[in-house]
Amino acid sequence: MSACNLPLDDAPPPPTLEPATPIPASPAPEEDCIESGDQKTINAALRNEGDVAVLCQGAVFELTGSVIFSAAGQQIYTAGFPTDDRRATLRIAYPTLATAVIMRDFDNAVLSHVIVDGNRPELGYRSGDALVYAGGSSSGQTIRFTKITEPRSWSALHLIQGHPSPNPPCTNALVENNEIGPAGSSNETWADGISLACTNTTVRDNLIVDATDGGIVIFGAPGSIIEGNTIRAETRTLLGGINMVDYNPYDGNYSGTIVRNNIIDAASAVIRIGLVMGTRVWGCLPAVAENDTLYGGTVTGNTLRGANMQYGFAVDGVREWTALDNIDESTHIGNPSVDCRGRVASAPAGFQYYPQRAEGNFQPEFVNSYVELALWAIVSPRPGE
Repeated sequence: MSACNLPLDDAPPPPTLEPATPIPASPAPEEDCIESGDQKTINAALRNEGDVAVLCQGAVFELTGSVIFSAAGQQIYTAGFPTDDRRATLRIAYPTLATAVIMRDFDNAVLSHVIVDGNRPELGYRSGDALVYAGGSSSGQTIRFTKITEPRSWSALHLIQGHPSPNPPCTNALVENNEIGPAGSSNETWADGISLACTNTTVRDNLIVDATDGGIVIFGAPGSIIEGNTIRAETRTLLGGINMVDYNPYDGNYSGTIVRNNIIDAASAVIRIGLVMGTRVWGCLPAVAENDTLYGGTVTGNTLRGANMQYGFAVDGVREWTALDNIDESTHIGNPSVDCRGRVASAPAGFQYYPQRAEGNFQPEFVNSYVELALWAIVSPRPGE
């Protein structure tokens, strides 16, 4: 969860789709690269604004501490910009370390064309920050063509919102063409794929496989576009494909946040909710509660697939909301039995909303349903089964 609230007075401008500091088209033939080492080796190359750490193809860096960006415009990438297993690997190798890369608070920082491995199967769960910890009071950060796998803590990639006002919020980040997952396990040490709280940000064309909490969790992130991503459950139960459920850190403000043209696929493992909109779908709140309504989001053109989907598009606790032109090709499974304040959620289906607490423009497929606590309404299969 996010730690600080940053109220927005005005609707944010549209996102900048390209990084302020572009990655070079190709490295010069004579470009030197770092052949091996640990975080100290990489950090030694990142001392001044604009410094670049170029890692050799196939190099493995065993981390006993975090790789830390220390100034604006710094970059880390693999020489030649490979997009396969030739990418250099940053692997956690210390039992108390959870975060491999810290790049928050520096404008135009770039992480690309590397593999970041939390090494959780070997080292186990560890509480702490995300495996890649980005965003903060920064503008123009870029994370692309990076594989982020097996985080030890709650998220593979977190773009945090920034420090409290008057410091600026995170803005204009670009997260594209990454491979994320597996992330977390189904024994209540779940993990997100991408946790987004940065404003005016684009998250596009990423492949997220076997996350266990949320494939993409949107913490308001006003003005952001989340598009063209594929989220798939293959071997691990996923709680939510794309989650729009958090009131903090922007006091429920999802204005200008657009979720479009994503694919959520319960291919061979269960997804409990495909695309969830509203705080109440995720939990059981008092009948009259504060901080239970989100506003301003748009969800359009998204597709649900797979034979293991429980709830599909589920809405409870929104206003000024738009959900149009979405497609459900999935098969819905499970019989709800767990109640919220004595009432059990409706049986799962593709398009469900609770109109008493869902104000906006919804496509005609939506049917009046009770979906409070839908996440936990179905006893079997529970996560891990």
